[in-house]
Amino acid sequence: MQVFVLHPDLDVLAALVGRMRDRGLSTLHAAEAAPLVERASKERPAVLVLPESAEDVSTAAELAALRSALPDVPEVLVPPLRGDDDVACAKVVDVVMSALVASQAADERAPHGTGEVRGDLAQIPLPDLLQLLSMGRKTGTLTVSTSGGAGELHLAEGEVVDAMYRRADGMKAVVRLLGEPEGAFHFAPDATPGLRRIFEPISSILMEGTRQVDEIKRRREALGMIAAQTIAFQIDDPALAEPLGPTARDVARSLGSARPLDDLLDDLPYGDLALLDALVALDATGALRRLPIGELRPSLAGPEGMVVLRGLARRMRPRGYRGPGRLVLVGAMRSIRLVRQALSRLAESMPGADVGGELTVDRLVESTAMILLGEAVSLDVVTVVDREELAPALPMIVNGAIGVVVLDRPSQSLASILEELEIALVDARSVVDPMEFEEPLDAGDPATVAAILRGAIEGMGEA
Repeated sequence: MQVFVLHPDLDVLAALVGRMRDRGLSTLHAAEAAPLVERASKERPAVLVLPESAEDVSTAAELAALRSALPDVPEVLVPPLRGDDDVACAKVVDVVMSALVASQAADERAPHGTGEVRGDLAQIPLPDLLQLLSMGRKTGTLTVSTSGGAGELHLAEGEVVDAMYRRADGMKAVVRLLGEPEGAFHFAPDATPGLRRIFEPISSILMEGTRQVDEIKRRREALGMIAAQTIAFQIDDPALAEPLGPTARDVARSLGSARPLDDLLDDLPYGDLALLDALVALDATGALRRLPIGELRPSLAGPEGMVVLRGLARRMRPRGYRGPGRLVLVGAMRSIRLVRQALSRLAESMPGADVGGELTVDRLVESTAMILLGEAVSLDVVTVVDREELAPALPMIVNGAIGVVVLDRPSQSLASILEELEIALVDARSVVDPMEFEEPLDAGDPATVAAILRGAIEGMGEA
Protein backbone atom coordinates (compact mmCIF):
# COMPACT_ATOMS: atom_id res chain seq x y z
CA MET A 1 0.00 0.00 0.00
CA GLN A 2 1.27 3.41 -1.00
CA VAL A 3 1.53 6.32 1.46
CA PHE A 4 1.99 9.91 0.29
CA VAL A 5 4.08 11.99 2.72
CA LEU A 6 4.39 15.79 2.50
CA HIS A 7 6.49 17.78 4.97
CA PRO A 8 8.60 20.94 4.42
CA ASP A 9 11.19 19.97 7.08
CA LEU A 10 13.62 17.58 5.36
CA ASP A 11 14.86 16.11 8.66
CA VAL A 12 11.33 15.27 9.78
CA LEU A 13 10.49 13.94 6.31
CA ALA A 14 13.51 11.65 6.29
CA ALA A 15 12.80 10.37 9.82
CA LEU A 16 9.14 9.55 9.08
CA VAL A 17 9.82 7.91 5.72
CA GLY A 18 12.67 5.84 7.16
CA ARG A 19 10.47 4.49 9.95
CA MET A 20 7.62 3.73 7.53
CA ARG A 21 9.93 1.76 5.25
CA ASP A 22 11.26 -0.17 8.24
CA ARG A 23 7.68 -1.25 8.85
CA GLY A 24 7.20 -2.44 5.27
CA LEU A 25 5.37 0.56 3.80
CA SER A 26 5.88 1.97 0.31
CA THR A 27 6.05 5.77 0.31
CA LEU A 28 6.07 8.64 -2.13
CA HIS A 29 7.38 11.70 -0.32
CA ALA A 30 8.32 15.29 -1.02
CA ALA A 31 8.98 18.61 0.71
CA GLU A 32 6.66 20.39 -1.77
CA ALA A 33 3.19 19.38 -2.95
CA ALA A 34 3.70 19.67 -6.72
CA PRO A 35 5.28 16.20 -7.31
CA LEU A 36 2.58 14.52 -5.20
CA VAL A 37 -0.24 16.38 -6.98
CA GLU A 38 1.18 15.24 -10.33
CA ARG A 39 1.43 11.63 -9.14
CA ALA A 40 -2.11 11.76 -7.70
CA SER A 41 -3.47 11.84 -11.25
CA LYS A 42 -2.00 8.37 -11.84
CA GLU A 43 -2.52 6.57 -8.51
CA ARG A 44 -4.42 6.91 -5.28
CA PRO A 45 -2.53 6.42 -1.98
CA ALA A 46 -4.06 4.57 0.96
CA VAL A 47 -3.13 7.36 3.41
CA LEU A 48 -1.99 10.97 3.07
CA VAL A 49 0.48 12.29 5.68
CA LEU A 50 0.53 16.10 6.02
CA PRO A 51 1.88 18.73 8.44
CA GLU A 52 -0.70 19.77 11.02
CA SER A 53 -0.47 23.45 10.11
CA ALA A 54 0.91 25.57 7.27
CA GLU A 55 3.84 27.86 8.11
CA ASP A 56 3.03 30.41 5.40
CA VAL A 57 0.56 31.23 2.62
CA SER A 58 2.54 29.27 0.03
CA THR A 59 2.51 26.09 2.12
CA ALA A 60 -1.22 26.50 2.82
CA ALA A 61 -1.90 26.71 -0.94
CA GLU A 62 0.14 23.54 -1.56
CA LEU A 63 -1.79 21.64 1.12
CA ALA A 64 -5.09 22.77 -0.38
CA ALA A 65 -4.01 21.66 -3.87
CA LEU A 66 -3.00 18.19 -2.65
CA ARG A 67 -6.19 17.72 -0.67
CA SER A 68 -8.20 18.79 -3.71
CA ALA A 69 -6.40 16.17 -5.85
CA LEU A 70 -7.08 13.43 -3.26
CA PRO A 71 -10.40 14.40 -1.69
CA ASP A 72 -11.39 11.03 -0.19
CA VAL A 73 -8.01 9.77 1.03
CA PRO A 74 -7.65 9.39 4.85
CA GLU A 75 -5.23 11.93 6.34
CA VAL A 76 -2.71 11.72 9.19
CA LEU A 77 -1.61 15.13 10.49
CA VAL A 78 1.93 15.55 11.80
CA PRO A 79 2.20 17.87 14.83
CA PRO A 80 5.28 20.11 15.28
CA LEU A 81 8.25 17.85 16.02
CA ARG A 82 11.98 17.41 15.40
CA GLY A 83 13.53 14.84 13.11
CA ASP A 84 15.67 13.50 15.98
CA ASP A 85 12.65 12.99 18.28
CA ASP A 86 12.42 9.22 17.82
CA VAL A 87 9.49 8.76 20.21
CA ALA A 88 7.32 11.43 18.52
CA CYS A 89 8.15 10.13 15.03
CA ALA A 90 7.28 6.57 16.09
CA LYS A 91 3.89 7.75 17.38
CA VAL A 92 3.12 9.37 14.01
CA VAL A 93 3.99 6.14 12.17
CA ASP A 94 1.79 4.18 14.61
CA VAL A 95 -1.13 6.45 13.67
CA VAL A 96 -0.37 5.85 9.97
CA MET A 97 -0.42 2.08 10.52
CA SER A 98 -3.74 2.34 12.37
CA ALA A 99 -5.19 4.43 9.52
CA LEU A 100 -4.10 1.79 7.01
CA VAL A 101 -5.73 -0.99 9.02
CA ALA A 102 -8.92 1.06 9.42
CA SER A 103 -9.07 1.69 5.68
CA GLN A 104 -9.46 -2.05 5.08
CA ALA A 105 -13.19 -2.72 5.52
CA ALA A 106 -13.82 -5.90 7.44
CA ASP A 107 -16.44 -7.15 5.03
CA GLU A 108 -14.89 -5.89 1.82
CA ARG A 109 -14.86 -8.44 -1.00
CA ALA A 110 -13.31 -8.27 -4.44
CA PRO A 111 -15.55 -8.74 -7.52
CA HIS A 112 -17.00 -12.23 -7.81
CA GLY A 113 -14.88 -14.73 -9.68
CA THR A 114 -11.47 -13.12 -9.26
CA GLY A 115 -10.42 -15.38 -6.39
CA GLU A 116 -9.35 -12.41 -4.26
CA VAL A 117 -10.40 -12.27 -0.61
CA ARG A 118 -10.21 -9.41 1.88
CA GLY A 119 -11.02 -9.43 5.55
CA ASP A 120 -10.08 -8.72 9.14
CA LEU A 121 -7.85 -10.86 11.37
CA ALA A 122 -10.14 -10.12 14.31
CA GLN A 123 -12.82 -12.13 12.50
CA ILE A 124 -10.63 -14.75 10.84
CA PRO A 125 -7.35 -15.34 12.76
CA LEU A 126 -4.30 -15.93 10.58
CA PRO A 127 -3.90 -19.64 11.54
CA ASP A 128 -7.50 -20.34 10.48
CA LEU A 129 -7.04 -18.36 7.27
CA LEU A 130 -3.89 -20.28 6.35
CA GLN A 131 -5.66 -23.58 6.97
CA LEU A 132 -8.50 -22.53 4.65
CA LEU A 133 -6.03 -21.51 1.92
CA SER A 134 -4.16 -24.77 2.41
CA MET A 135 -7.35 -26.85 2.08
CA GLY A 136 -8.13 -25.00 -1.16
CA ARG A 137 -4.52 -25.55 -2.40
CA LYS A 138 -4.31 -21.86 -3.21
CA THR A 139 -1.35 -20.25 -4.93
CA GLY A 140 -0.83 -16.53 -4.49
CA THR A 141 0.18 -13.75 -2.11
CA LEU A 142 -1.44 -13.10 1.25
CA THR A 143 -0.82 -9.49 2.32
CA VAL A 144 -1.31 -8.69 6.01
CA SER A 145 -1.41 -5.11 7.33
CA THR A 146 -1.14 -4.64 11.10
CA SER A 147 -0.33 -1.78 13.45
CA GLY A 148 3.24 -3.14 13.57
CA GLY A 149 3.82 -3.13 9.82
CA ALA A 150 2.89 -4.74 6.51
CA GLY A 151 3.82 -8.31 5.64
CA GLU A 152 3.42 -10.90 2.89
CA LEU A 153 3.09 -14.67 2.84
CA HIS A 154 3.62 -16.43 -0.49
CA LEU A 155 1.75 -19.68 -1.03
CA ALA A 156 2.17 -22.41 -3.62
CA GLU A 157 -0.46 -25.18 -3.81
CA GLY A 158 -1.61 -24.34 -0.28
CA GLU A 159 1.88 -24.39 1.28
CA VAL A 160 3.67 -21.31 2.69
CA VAL A 161 6.95 -21.05 0.77
CA ASP A 162 8.17 -17.59 1.79
CA ALA A 163 7.25 -14.69 4.06
CA MET A 164 8.34 -11.13 4.85
CA TYR A 165 7.32 -8.87 7.73
CA ARG A 166 9.07 -5.64 8.67
CA ARG A 167 12.77 -6.57 8.45
CA ALA A 168 12.24 -10.29 9.02
CA ASP A 169 11.83 -12.99 6.42
CA GLY A 170 11.26 -16.72 6.22
CA MET A 171 9.98 -18.56 9.29
CA LYS A 172 10.93 -15.61 11.52
CA ALA A 173 8.42 -13.46 9.66
CA VAL A 174 5.73 -16.17 9.81
CA VAL A 175 6.00 -16.44 13.60
CA ARG A 176 5.70 -12.67 13.97
CA LEU A 177 2.63 -12.54 11.77
CA LEU A 178 1.01 -15.41 13.67
CA GLY A 179 1.44 -13.31 16.82
CA GLU A 180 -0.57 -10.39 15.41
CA PRO A 181 -4.20 -10.66 16.60
CA GLU A 182 -5.49 -7.61 14.70
CA GLY A 183 -5.11 -6.29 11.18
CA ALA A 184 -6.43 -6.56 7.64
CA PHE A 185 -5.62 -9.22 5.05
CA HIS A 186 -5.87 -9.53 1.28
CA PHE A 187 -5.26 -12.70 -0.69
CA ALA A 188 -4.58 -12.34 -4.42
CA PRO A 189 -4.02 -15.40 -6.67
CA ASP A 190 -0.90 -15.14 -8.82
CA ALA A 191 1.92 -17.20 -10.29
CA THR A 192 4.00 -19.60 -8.21
CA PRO A 193 6.68 -17.61 -6.28
CA GLY A 194 10.21 -18.02 -7.61
CA LEU A 195 11.94 -17.86 -4.19
CA ARG A 196 11.41 -20.51 -1.53
CA ARG A 197 12.85 -20.07 1.97
CA ILE A 198 10.31 -22.16 3.90
CA PHE A 199 10.07 -25.93 3.35
CA GLU A 200 8.06 -27.15 6.34
CA PRO A 201 4.47 -28.33 5.68
CA ILE A 202 1.69 -25.97 6.72
CA SER A 203 0.68 -28.25 9.62
CA SER A 204 4.18 -28.04 11.14
CA ILE A 205 4.37 -24.29 10.53
CA LEU A 206 1.12 -23.65 12.38
CA MET A 207 1.96 -25.98 15.26
CA GLU A 208 5.52 -24.71 15.77
CA GLY A 209 4.60 -21.10 15.00
CA THR A 210 1.77 -20.90 17.53
CA ARG A 211 3.99 -22.59 20.14
CA GLN A 212 6.70 -19.98 19.59
CA VAL A 213 4.16 -17.14 19.79
CA ASP A 214 3.15 -18.30 23.27
CA GLU A 215 6.77 -18.78 24.37
CA ILE A 216 7.79 -15.37 23.02
CA LYS A 217 5.02 -13.73 25.03
CA ARG A 218 6.25 -15.47 28.19
CA ARG A 219 9.89 -14.44 27.55
CA ARG A 220 8.89 -10.81 27.07
CA GLU A 221 6.97 -10.93 30.33
CA ALA A 222 9.97 -12.50 32.07
CA LEU A 223 12.16 -9.63 30.84
CA GLY A 224 9.57 -7.11 32.03
CA MET A 225 9.88 -5.20 28.76
CA ILE A 226 7.63 -2.23 28.08
CA ALA A 227 7.52 0.18 25.15
CA ALA A 228 9.42 2.90 27.04
CA GLN A 229 12.45 0.72 27.73
CA THR A 230 15.53 -0.38 25.88
CA ILE A 231 18.29 -2.80 26.85
CA ALA A 232 21.95 -1.92 27.21
CA PHE A 233 24.40 -4.77 27.62
CA GLN A 234 26.62 -4.04 30.60
CA ILE A 235 28.79 -6.85 31.94
CA ASP A 236 31.91 -6.96 34.09
CA ASP A 237 33.52 -9.72 32.07
CA PRO A 238 32.25 -10.39 28.51
CA ALA A 239 33.57 -13.96 28.86
CA LEU A 240 30.53 -14.63 31.08
CA ALA A 241 28.48 -14.89 27.86
CA GLU A 242 30.71 -17.65 26.46
CA PRO A 243 29.09 -20.60 28.29
CA LEU A 244 25.64 -19.43 27.15
CA GLY A 245 26.29 -20.25 23.50
CA PRO A 246 26.79 -18.40 20.19
CA THR A 247 23.42 -16.64 20.27
CA ALA A 248 24.17 -15.09 23.67
CA ARG A 249 27.64 -14.06 22.48
CA ASP A 250 26.17 -12.29 19.44
CA VAL A 251 23.53 -10.61 21.60
CA ALA A 252 26.25 -9.44 23.99
CA ARG A 253 28.26 -7.90 21.16
CA SER A 254 25.19 -6.26 19.64
CA LEU A 255 24.18 -4.71 22.95
CA GLY A 256 27.53 -3.06 23.56
CA SER A 257 25.49 0.11 23.01
CA ALA A 258 21.92 0.50 24.19
CA ARG A 259 19.34 -0.55 21.62
CA PRO A 260 15.55 -1.01 21.57
CA LEU A 261 14.52 -4.64 21.91
CA ASP A 262 12.68 -4.68 18.57
CA ASP A 263 15.77 -3.35 16.75
CA LEU A 264 17.84 -6.15 18.26
CA LEU A 265 15.30 -8.78 17.19
CA ASP A 266 15.20 -7.33 13.67
CA ASP A 267 18.95 -7.16 13.12
CA LEU A 268 20.33 -10.47 14.38
CA PRO A 269 19.95 -13.59 12.16
CA TYR A 270 18.20 -15.72 14.78
CA GLY A 271 14.56 -16.40 15.50
CA ASP A 272 12.86 -14.13 18.03
CA LEU A 273 12.45 -16.95 20.55
CA ALA A 274 16.15 -17.88 20.41
CA LEU A 275 17.14 -14.24 20.93
CA LEU A 276 14.73 -13.79 23.83
CA ASP A 277 16.02 -17.03 25.41
CA ALA A 278 19.54 -15.58 25.23
CA LEU A 279 18.38 -12.31 26.77
CA VAL A 280 16.66 -14.13 29.64
CA ALA A 281 19.84 -16.16 30.27
CA LEU A 282 21.98 -13.02 30.25
CA ASP A 283 19.50 -11.28 32.54
CA ALA A 284 19.85 -14.14 35.03
CA THR A 285 23.57 -13.33 35.28
CA GLY A 286 22.79 -9.66 36.02
CA ALA A 287 24.29 -8.60 32.70
CA LEU A 288 21.40 -6.57 31.28
CA ARG A 289 20.78 -2.95 32.12
CA ARG A 290 17.42 -1.33 31.29
CA LEU A 291 17.50 2.30 30.22
CA PRO A 292 14.52 4.53 29.36
CA ILE A 293 14.70 5.59 25.72
CA GLY A 294 14.74 9.26 26.74
CA GLU A 295 17.99 8.73 28.67
CA LEU A 296 19.98 7.02 25.94
CA ARG A 297 21.88 10.17 24.94
CA PRO A 298 21.88 12.58 27.90
CA SER A 299 23.52 15.97 27.54
CA LEU A 300 26.22 17.38 29.82
CA ALA A 301 24.15 20.51 30.40
CA GLY A 302 21.47 22.73 28.90
CA PRO A 303 22.31 25.63 26.54
CA GLU A 304 23.20 28.03 29.37
CA GLY A 305 25.21 25.39 31.21
CA MET A 306 27.19 24.58 28.05
CA VAL A 307 28.27 28.23 27.82
CA VAL A 308 29.75 27.97 31.32
CA LEU A 309 31.44 24.61 30.66
CA ARG A 310 32.88 25.90 27.39
CA GLY A 311 34.40 28.92 29.10
CA LEU A 312 35.88 26.83 31.92
CA ALA A 313 37.34 24.24 29.52
CA ARG A 314 38.92 26.98 27.37
CA ARG A 315 40.45 28.66 30.41
CA MET A 316 41.83 25.44 31.92
CA ARG A 317 43.89 24.40 28.90
CA PRO A 318 47.51 24.13 30.14
CA ARG A 319 50.02 26.59 28.74
CA GLY A 320 52.16 25.29 25.93
CA TYR A 321 49.53 22.78 24.77
CA ARG A 322 47.59 23.24 21.57
CA GLY A 323 44.44 21.43 20.55
CA PRO A 324 41.70 20.18 22.87
CA GLY A 325 42.06 19.93 26.61
CA ARG A 326 42.46 16.48 28.07
CA LEU A 327 40.65 14.90 31.01
CA VAL A 328 41.76 11.53 32.34
CA LEU A 329 39.34 9.03 33.95
CA VAL A 330 41.05 6.33 36.02
CA GLY A 331 39.55 3.27 37.69
CA ALA A 332 39.47 -0.50 38.00
CA MET A 333 38.99 -2.57 34.86
CA ARG A 334 35.27 -3.08 35.50
CA SER A 335 34.60 0.65 35.97
CA ILE A 336 36.61 1.58 32.87
CA ARG A 337 34.74 -0.95 30.70
CA LEU A 338 31.43 0.50 31.83
CA VAL A 339 32.43 4.16 31.55
CA ARG A 340 33.69 3.62 27.99
CA GLN A 341 30.26 2.37 26.96
CA ALA A 342 28.54 5.25 28.76
CA LEU A 343 30.82 7.88 27.17
CA SER A 344 29.80 6.71 23.70
CA ARG A 345 26.16 7.57 24.47
CA LEU A 346 26.58 11.19 25.59
CA ALA A 347 24.89 13.71 23.31
CA GLU A 348 28.09 15.77 22.87
CA SER A 349 30.36 12.74 22.43
CA MET A 350 32.28 11.68 19.33
CA PRO A 351 34.48 8.54 19.20
CA GLY A 352 38.02 9.22 20.37
CA ALA A 353 41.20 8.59 18.42
CA ASP A 354 41.54 5.00 19.68
CA VAL A 355 37.93 3.90 19.10
CA GLY A 356 37.24 1.88 15.96
CA GLY A 357 38.94 -0.86 14.01
CA GLU A 358 40.03 -3.86 16.07
CA LEU A 359 38.55 -3.01 19.47
CA THR A 360 39.54 -4.70 22.68
CA VAL A 361 37.61 -4.25 25.91
CA ASP A 362 40.78 -4.87 27.91
CA ARG A 363 42.78 -1.92 26.53
CA LEU A 364 44.54 -0.32 29.51
CA VAL A 365 44.81 3.19 28.04
CA GLU A 366 42.37 4.59 25.48
CA SER A 367 41.44 7.94 23.99
CA THR A 368 37.75 7.08 24.34
CA ALA A 369 35.73 10.17 23.51
CA MET A 370 35.94 13.72 22.19
CA ILE A 371 33.40 15.88 24.02
CA LEU A 372 32.26 18.74 21.75
CA LEU A 373 31.45 21.78 23.89
CA GLY A 374 30.82 24.13 20.95
CA GLU A 375 32.59 27.10 19.33
CA ALA A 376 35.64 24.98 18.46
CA VAL A 377 36.10 23.99 22.12
CA SER A 378 36.38 20.27 22.86
CA LEU A 379 37.66 17.95 25.54
CA ASP A 380 39.56 14.73 24.91
CA VAL A 381 38.57 12.09 27.48
CA VAL A 382 41.22 9.43 28.09
CA THR A 383 40.30 6.35 30.11
CA VAL A 384 43.02 4.49 32.05
CA VAL A 385 42.93 1.25 34.02
CA ASP A 386 44.63 1.76 37.39
CA ARG A 387 47.31 -0.94 37.27
CA GLU A 388 50.73 -1.07 38.96
CA GLU A 389 52.42 -2.04 35.69
CA LEU A 390 51.29 1.28 34.20
CA ALA A 391 53.09 3.29 36.88
CA PRO A 392 56.16 4.10 34.70
CA ALA A 393 53.93 5.42 31.92
CA LEU A 394 51.55 7.43 34.13
CA PRO A 395 53.59 10.67 34.07
CA MET A 396 53.42 10.72 30.27
CA ILE A 397 49.70 9.82 30.25
CA VAL A 398 48.56 12.50 32.69
CA ASN A 399 51.09 15.19 31.84
CA GLY A 400 49.26 18.19 30.36
CA ALA A 401 45.82 16.97 31.43
CA ILE A 402 43.49 19.51 33.03
CA GLY A 403 42.79 16.95 35.73
CA VAL A 404 42.34 13.31 36.69
CA VAL A 405 39.02 11.84 37.86
CA VAL A 406 39.21 8.61 39.86
CA LEU A 407 36.21 6.27 39.66
CA ASP A 408 37.49 3.95 42.41
CA ARG A 409 39.93 4.27 45.30
CA PRO A 410 43.27 5.16 43.59
CA SER A 411 46.30 2.94 43.95
CA GLN A 412 49.25 4.22 45.98
CA SER A 413 51.43 4.61 42.88
CA LEU A 414 48.77 6.68 41.10
CA ALA A 415 48.20 8.95 44.11
CA SER A 416 51.94 9.49 44.56
CA ILE A 417 52.56 10.35 40.91
CA LEU A 418 49.65 12.81 40.76
CA GLU A 419 50.84 14.50 43.95
CA GLU A 420 54.36 14.80 42.54
CA LEU A 421 53.12 16.25 39.23
CA GLU A 422 50.69 18.60 41.05
CA ILE A 423 47.77 17.53 38.87
CA ALA A 424 44.23 18.06 40.15
CA LEU A 425 42.63 14.87 41.47
CA VAL A 426 38.82 14.60 41.62
CA ASP A 427 36.84 11.84 43.35
CA ALA A 428 34.00 11.02 40.94
CA ARG A 429 31.63 10.27 43.81
CA SER A 430 32.05 13.74 45.24
CA VAL A 431 30.68 15.45 42.12
CA VAL A 432 27.72 13.08 41.71
CA ASP A 433 26.39 12.98 45.27
CA PRO A 434 28.62 14.28 48.12
CA MET A 435 26.33 12.67 50.71
CA GLU A 436 26.89 9.11 49.46
CA PHE A 437 30.65 8.62 49.05
CA GLU A 438 30.42 5.01 50.16
CA GLU A 439 27.74 4.01 47.64
CA PRO A 440 28.90 2.06 44.56
CA LEU A 441 29.37 4.35 41.57
CA ASP A 442 27.27 3.40 38.52
CA ALA A 443 29.93 4.03 35.89
CA GLY A 444 27.79 2.49 33.16
CA ASP A 445 24.97 5.04 33.45
CA PRO A 446 25.38 7.81 30.81
CA ALA A 447 23.55 10.35 33.01
CA THR A 448 25.95 9.62 35.88
CA VAL A 449 28.99 9.95 33.62
CA ALA A 450 27.62 13.24 32.25
CA ALA A 451 27.32 14.48 35.85
CA ILE A 452 30.90 13.36 36.58
CA LEU A 453 32.31 15.25 33.59
CA ARG A 454 30.23 18.34 34.30
CA GLY A 455 31.15 18.35 38.00
CA ALA A 456 34.84 17.76 37.29
CA ILE A 457 35.06 20.66 34.82
CA GLU A 458 33.17 22.99 37.14
CA GLY A 459 35.16 21.93 40.20
CA MET A 460 38.56 22.28 38.57
CA GLY A 461 37.57 25.51 36.83
CA GLU A 462 36.60 27.13 40.10
CA ALA A 463 39.66 25.86 41.96
